[in-house]
Amino acid sequence: MAEPRSTINLLLSDLATTAPLPQAGQSVVIAVPDSYLTDERFELAGVEGLAIQRLITLAHNATSLKVIWDTAAARRLLDSPSVHPLAAVALCLNNAEHSLAENAQLPLDAFERARTKLLGHKLATDMFSDRQALICLDFERPSLPSDLYEPSTRRLRPEADFESLIDDLVYAQHGAGFKAERLSKLRMALAIILRELLENTDDHAKTGFDGSVLKPNSIRGLLVKRILETRRLPNRAATDLPPVPCLEFTIFDSGIGYYNSYRRQLLRGQARGDPVAVGDKQADLVRRFELGPDLSVETEYAIVLKCLERHSENAIPDPRAGHRGMGLYEVLRALKMMQGMLEVRTGRIHGYRSFLEGELRIQLEPETSETRPGMPKASLLDVDRRMLKSPAPRDLVRGSVVRVVVPLA
Repeated sequence: MAEPRSTINLLLSDLATTAPLPQAGQSVVIAVPDSYLTDERFELAGVEGLAIQRLITLAHNATSLKVIWDTAAARRLLDSPSVHPLAAVALCLNNAEHSLAENAQLPLDAFERARTKLLGHKLATDMFSDRQALICLDFERPSLPSDLYEPSTRRLRPEADFESLIDDLVYAQHGAGFKAERLSKLRMALAIILRELLENTDDHAKTGFDGSVLKPNSIRGLLVKRILETRRLPNRAATDLPPVPCLEFTIFDSGIGYYNSYRRQLLRGQARGDPVAVGDKQADLVRRFELGPDLSVETEYAIVLKCLERHSENAIPDPRAGHRGMGLYEVLRALKMMQGMLEVRTGRIHGYRSFLEGELRIQLEPETSETRPGMPKASLLDVDRRMLKSPAPRDLVRGSVVRVVVPLA
């Protein structure tokens, strides 16, 4: 008889670190103390999206998951769930059991009311809070935010609606003291980028490898946050400059991730129909190996880049009639014009490209290029190695997190 495993106890704030997650098959209890509300780590750029991804991974791997809330934390979530994204995602996990600490004094239906309020949230374009979240649920009581989806058709809104949403968000920054002039001029490109990233989750992050609906959790979302972004590779003139005030858009999902999505297409053709023929040197490796220790991180990195370029390469035809996507090169080109930044975390890969004012200009095409002089090469740099493309392997996580950062100054 196998020995029973002990219960793993964590704080919700522990997910804001890079400490290894518990092994799969464990029972997990997450405490949400009142001190969670004042944890300064969640004010940092990029932390909340990665913490959400770790929470989703933990929930997927756990045999049971309990979340225990102190009174003040639960009450604040009930009052304004959309401005606490990590706690909001915890509230929406289908396989999590929620309860109040022994000293808590709240109605028994507090969590259900908070969940209902969260799923009905519309982006507050005055940005009274520095952050807010829109949550999409695709399994068990599905719900799609009306800011992103047409309620009548349940389809993603057209590009014009996304451009209007960006207009409203940019205009709101004027009241916060930011001119955001460059962002105003390039709002159409930003709207297309965000819609494309959300459409990617709509197409690839709602089903498992076999094409069935993801269970127990099929969750996606958009975070909008005003942040101070630190330069990764400052040039000499920018070494002592303060961080850059930015608007951060984070798109996350609980799907099978870039590599397994590519592999699904390679073997099954969008998990249906005939297999897609791919003629490159990685194809045999991808056919043989799921994402895991038997697959090199270099091969995974190559596939992630191929996924990001899928609309401008012919290796995997896009079966959607008339679909127009941007691809990694076009995204990077637009972000270079905005002096923005892109970050991607999926599987074991954590890559980025930054064009913030004062950053070193690397991985650019030479000015002598006949087609793309001075434009970004379609590649990602490793978050830790910074100047290198070669990826440092990380813990395997569920789904994907893509962060688009644009300056407000």
